[in-house]
Amino acid sequence: MKRKVIRSAFAGIAGVALLAGCTAGGGGGDASGDPCASETPIEIEFWHTYSTDSAENTQLTETVIPKFEEECPGVTVNAVVMPYDGLHDQLIAGVSGGGLPDLMRMDIIWTPEFADLGVLVPVDDLPGFDEIEASVLPGPLSTNELAGEHYGVPLDTNTQAFVYNTDLVSEAPTTFDELIDLAEDLKAEGKYALALGGAGPWNVLPWFWSAGGSVTDDAYTTATGYLDSQDSIDALQWLVDLQNDGLLGPSSTGGTPDSWGGLSSGDYAALSDGPWLVSALGGDLNLAAAAIPAGPGGSISVVGGENLVMFATSEKQSATWEFEKFLLGDFAQSAMAEVGQIPVTQAGLASDAVTSVPYLAAYVEQLQTAQARTPVAKWPQIDVILTDAFMSALRGTASVEDALTDAAAKIDPLLAGD
Repeated sequence: MKRKVIRSAFAGIAGVALLAGCTAGGGGGDASGDPCASETPIEIEFWHTYSTDSAENTQLTETVIPKFEEECPGVTVNAVVMPYDGLHDQLIAGVSGGGLPDLMRMDIIWTPEFADLGVLVPVDDLPGFDEIEASVLPGPLSTNELAGEHYGVPLDTNTQAFVYNTDLVSEAPTTFDELIDLAEDLKAEGKYALALGGAGPWNVLPWFWSAGGSVTDDAYTTATGYLDSQDSIDALQWLVDLQNDGLLGPSSTGGTPDSWGGLSSGDYAALSDGPWLVSALGGDLNLAAAAIPAGPGGSISVVGGENLVMFATSEKQSATWEFEKFLLGDFAQSAMAEVGQIPVTQAGLASDAVTSVPYLAAYVEQLQTAQARTPVAKWPQIDVILTDAFMSALRGTASVEDALTDAAAKIDPLLAGD
């Protein structure tokens, strides 16, 4: 009952604020409703988690925001650095106690949860959303969707690709069969062709999906019949067989060396990981990136990144939306790409800032088919259930069928909102 009360209250606030944003003065605009033409500057508060001394924060505050304020002189942006640790709990406290910003760069896995609480503004009917929807990658956009509505827009993205040491792997495998052949050859040399960073969904799902598995139906309403289907059992069994045959590095189940350490030492020839791996270790190792080798399900990876979400308590929603649209424009997307942030727009992905970095080509290719990690309100609990299921199967403490059947039964009530 508490959630319904919260959702109803915030829905009322959002409706009033959006209405105000379309009238003189409300939401901070002139008589025409244009916040950029406001004679009295409207300050919006924007929370983000770029660290204070990071290149991303410098680019945001010294290049992107000044350009927006030049083009939209009626609006100023107060960008506030928020530490990621503890931020989720701080937001939950803000739902009841107030103190939420106008706009936030939010982890994609939190968006459905806060949308379900009714504290985020739906954006489908806002001016310019259709153009944004047509310009951004579908995978990142889907992380904003709940019950057929979008409660934010993607800002930046990432995914996992196949990162390999070219001193050990002359040519990246393109299929599962090629990967197994490579793994058997390297096993004879005492090395692993592949290791994962752990048994959680972020690490396992690219291989599970590519092997033909699925977690839920397309509408995210049930796991039974999907997670425990024969296709999914076969998909996870493929990964378990790699483990049992000594072809999957021990970091996959928490063993040593860890994934980055094993790649650095030469024990692991390749990892599935994000672009930060190449930028971090590429100075010491000869690394290259390629798409995840294709299995029965294709070459499918997982979407990461952050969304832009507007809080329903904001009294400056029209001004906030102007800033959101600017951040999805070519200038901002390209500018942030210059400091390593992967754009969510097709135009941004084609910018010189992206195309001039050779290893990013594999990530751009992978993002075309990357999928969201079940964008539902109870994802954090589902993440734990899937991690336990994947780990128990990989460690052999449960059969693949039992692990997935048990997980599906636990996930179904969460999808139903129980």
